[in-house]
Amino acid sequence: MVQKRHKTLGILFLLFFAAITARLFWIQVVRGDDYLIRAADQRQYIIENSVDRGQIFDRSMIPFTDRKLNKFIAVTEYIDRKEETAALVAKAAGVSKEDILKMIKEAGGSFEIEAKDFNNAELNTIEKGMVKGVSVLEKKIRYTEDSLARHVIGYISKSDLSGIMGIEKSMNNILMQGGGERIVAIVDSHKNLIPSLGFRKVELDGKSEKFGIKLTLDFHIQKIVEDVLKSNDINGSAVITDIKSGDILAMVSTPDFDPNNVGNYLSSTNDELINKAISAYDLGSIFKTVVAAAAIENNLVNMEETFVCTGEIEVNNKLIKCSAYNIHKDRPINLKEAFALSCNTTFVKIGTRVGAAKILEMAKRMGFSEKQTSELLEEKAGYLPTTQEDGIGNISIGQGKIQVTPLQVTTMMATIANNGIMNMPNIIDSIVDDKTGKTIQTLTRSKPTMVLNTSTTKLLQELLHEVTVTGTGKQANLEEFGGSSGKTSSAETGIKSGEIVHGWFAGYVPSNKPQYAITVLVYNGKSGGKSAAPIFKEIAYRIFTEYKPPN
Repeated sequence: MVQKRHKTLGILFLLFFAAITARLFWIQVVRGDDYLIRAADQRQYIIENSVDRGQIFDRSMIPFTDRKLNKFIAVTEYIDRKEETAALVAKAAGVSKEDILKMIKEAGGSFEIEAKDFNNAELNTIEKGMVKGVSVLEKKIRYTEDSLARHVIGYISKSDLSGIMGIEKSMNNILMQGGGERIVAIVDSHKNLIPSLGFRKVELDGKSEKFGIKLTLDFHIQKIVEDVLKSNDINGSAVITDIKSGDILAMVSTPDFDPNNVGNYLSSTNDELINKAISAYDLGSIFKTVVAAAAIENNLVNMEETFVCTGEIEVNNKLIKCSAYNIHKDRPINLKEAFALSCNTTFVKIGTRVGAAKILEMAKRMGFSEKQTSELLEEKAGYLPTTQEDGIGNISIGQGKIQVTPLQVTTMMATIANNGIMNMPNIIDSIVDDKTGKTIQTLTRSKPTMVLNTSTTKLLQELLHEVTVTGTGKQANLEEFGGSSGKTSSAETGIKSGEIVHGWFAGYVPSNKPQYAITVLVYNGKSGGKSAAPIFKEIAYRIFTEYKPPN
């Protein structure tokens, strides 16, 4: 009987002990942060821990943002011996004592400052908890000094952390979702940090899951393009898309800007904050691709027909000259040679035959005058004039009021390389879990559409390849990698009395098995064949020799 009673008491004791353990686990582990905040509600100093936003990734989940952890010195209102503390914090942060005293005064005693040198003695002293009211925290840096794709990523407001430009703006609501973290400094009734608690990371109430954005950009291709443009001191833009999917693999605009110091560029005249890849510019002779497409599609020209260039042609009282006249003045030329040498008089004759209405309709089919994406809110639609606004002379050679974006031109070249099938460009692949990378939602893509006959695109492909073999784009030739195809432009702008002439080269590689559509714009580059074509070649060469595609 006694033995049975002992056994019963033992079971009751174990059950009691298990209940107490479960309760302690619930209080300390499951609800620990919540009770900690409640208990210390009147004795806490709260610091937002880094930018409370989801990350932005490339197509292989390589982050474009939050790539670096930095140490910050958190100074609270609970410091004592202000002068001595200010001197120590100043040395730890690499600034003057006067700067720290000013920050203490302006911030009401509580602020944080980045530590420049992680190995100095003063910072180590603070990290050991030896300075009252001061601690060292690790925080993610949203934008680093070597961050890529700045015009695509954009930037956020320092005041409320909302997106102001680029993906940060268009996907702001997604990136701002989730609870995130904060740093809480727990103090006792005498405003001393409690040693056993000190500074702690605490999950905010509500949703703790954060969402990130997975782009179609490829981190490594983006870096190659940025390196090429910057090493050649290019003021302009370059865009690369995947021909089969429409995915934008790289989008670069130069000069660049520092997203941490946007105020430095607000009064600048160098257009650092303008994404030139989605801004509209005069196009020039690349538009002859549209004219050729309209002529071939409507059976108004064939490859055997020849034309005689007289060096100039008058249309509606406007004299249009041919810069290539001396090369072919002694003989008739066919469509392939006229296109390769960019003969203006021949294309005015072809354009007159086709008519402005059909040419402009073809331009719209190619995606001109329409925005290409919905995720880059800064994108311009460009402009196509009406038949009443601009004469057939200007329209035939891409001059006058025609304005397009580098992205639109890239889409056209990708469509031709893809045998007339157009894939509208994609810049965002999906919404992902910020921590695990798991796909939450894949964004809907537009369906591919056939905009050109296959026979038309085959002839256009011949024309574009000839440009790099015998024509104005020979400096873009890449025969060792299967050849390159494209078209040059020297686009007159009328800016500064016509002094500003943009250089373009747009096309695709390799010619024999198209994979990448590439457009290069050099602002005031004068000759597209001399300024943009070599950049196109260098970008393509480096991709073929340095880049390893993801599995």
